[in-house]
Amino acid sequence: MEGLKDLKIALAQMKVVPGRPDLNADYMIGEISSASKRGVDILIFPELCVPGYLIADKFEDADFIRDVEFFNRQIIDSMPANLVVIFGTVITSAGKGEDGRQRMHNTAIIAQGGNQLGCVVKTLQPHYRYFDDDKHLFSARKIAEEEGCKVKDLLKIYNLKTAAGEIPVGISICEDLWKDDYALNPAATLVEKGAKLLIAISASPWGWQKNRKRHQVVKKLAQENNVPIIYVNNTGCQNNGDNIINFDGASTIYDNSGNIIHEVESYFTGIQDVVLGNLKPIPERLPDDTKELYLGIRTAMKEMLDMLPEKNRQIVIGLSGGIDSAVVAALSVDILGPEKVHLFNIPYEYSSQQTKKMAGQIASRLGVGLQIAPLQEIVDLKAQQRNVNKETLAHQNIQARTRMDILATEAQKIGGVFTCNANKVEIAFGYGTIDGDMRGWLVPLGDLVKREVRQIAQHINTNVFNKEIIPQECIDQIPSAELVKNQKDPFDYGYPTKRGYHDEWIRAVTEFRWNPEKFLEIYLENKLESELKLEPETLARLFPAPKDFIDDLERCWRLFNNSFFKRVQAPPIIVASRRAFGRDLEESILPVHYTQRYLKLRRQTYV
Repeated sequence: MEGLKDLKIALAQMKVVPGRPDLNADYMIGEISSASKRGVDILIFPELCVPGYLIADKFEDADFIRDVEFFNRQIIDSMPANLVVIFGTVITSAGKGEDGRQRMHNTAIIAQGGNQLGCVVKTLQPHYRYFDDDKHLFSARKIAEEEGCKVKDLLKIYNLKTAAGEIPVGISICEDLWKDDYALNPAATLVEKGAKLLIAISASPWGWQKNRKRHQVVKKLAQENNVPIIYVNNTGCQNNGDNIINFDGASTIYDNSGNIIHEVESYFTGIQDVVLGNLKPIPERLPDDTKELYLGIRTAMKEMLDMLPEKNRQIVIGLSGGIDSAVVAALSVDILGPEKVHLFNIPYEYSSQQTKKMAGQIASRLGVGLQIAPLQEIVDLKAQQRNVNKETLAHQNIQARTRMDILATEAQKIGGVFTCNANKVEIAFGYGTIDGDMRGWLVPLGDLVKREVRQIAQHINTNVFNKEIIPQECIDQIPSAELVKNQKDPFDYGYPTKRGYHDEWIRAVTEFRWNPEKFLEIYLENKLESELKLEPETLARLFPAPKDFIDDLERCWRLFNNSFFKRVQAPPIIVASRRAFGRDLEESILPVHYTQRYLKLRRQTYV
């Protein structure tokens, strides 16, 4: 930190409004004026904070991009002489991009006193999960390839003139820090060229426990290059239509040794001024995984509600007495208050007295009236008209569709929205009804397995409301759709807090791309319980013989593959894990396939 001790930095952890460069620019111009009056030397805004990041094919709207460049100029013109500002935006350049349209770049603009000092083009562009930057944006790596030079020849140091003296600064954009995944290391090149400070602007989405990985990567980068790093991220939610993607900020300053010397609180929106010389390493925060998960889901759900006109911010929820709907109801009351949450219990003859009682308890403890809307007359009439027998799948689906029709009608009556309360396991296995419980405005829990839903339920009781809102009996019960007599979900969710086999099955398939061959191979090596972090004897309890394990494995594989047609029609899902259904996990409608090695192992084992 030598030579930087008097440098005053402002970290602008702003809430970016995607697709509204006018609003973003107005906010930035106001903060620029304020920072100048406070004697800030360098004000840093996040990546793509003018247009937004996840704006999909809006990048192909030439008039919109022209508007972005107009606001870029307005922002630059607003800058006083005593302040350096770094901000992320999109710019155009001569030539065409690989889509045949106007060439565009994801850039960091450096400006002072109404003049642009430089422009850094992002080098490493992500092309995985829901990121598709190369579709529209032309990277420095592509520029180097086109011009026949090396990427490092394009990377520049900026000697920024500040009240603390002239500072040689290297500027990176988000992915440029994650050098372990690429052949290039832009940050190291900037240090080789003389940078005494690295500034990284970012639009890095939240994912459960992701900041731990980021701290590891950046700490190692700072240590290897003996340079302090300032990382500035945005807040707010953006989306791709299928997934709600949450940005948590958590902007951080690291010293030369990779120690965290300043960290902005997650989801804080605003500006924080820091003088580098006053900072010392701060104690590492003990992670609270459940709190982080709850806060991530809550923040995204609130952001989605805030996008609605105020009069429409009302939620209708079918409260069955099960854990999923109980958690969604408590989340909604925590966000909106009880007066804007409308709870309906919609019983049929298969609904147990136990679940009806728990629904009443939950509603009462939340301070919300519970409206009872019996299904019997409507369902029986529909079944009679269509000649559908009870306790058939068709009859179950009539119940599910009728329930959702009631909820949709009630939501429309008040101008509100209704939720889909499915969890990740149900979505994965298609354990829901199209136009029934797979419908709604949002799937708040759609990226959480049952164990994680239970974790959140306990957190709601202990830390959110500080009393038992969701009865322990509800948390511990064996789940049931209650669409036929004595029905129980055909999956192992664990009990009450232990990991469930089918929970972990889904995590392995979606997050780590396991297939039947992988499962069977590890099972035969007697390592599957440890790999999935299951309690000892879980597999022996569920599958007394290898044949039973294989039968269930193939049942699950068929359900998973054959349920894509339901998933593709599901409402938007909040991303929490390493891979969520939606455009985060790209799927096609494909037949069920087993590898040749799997079939060989099966023949040797299936007895």
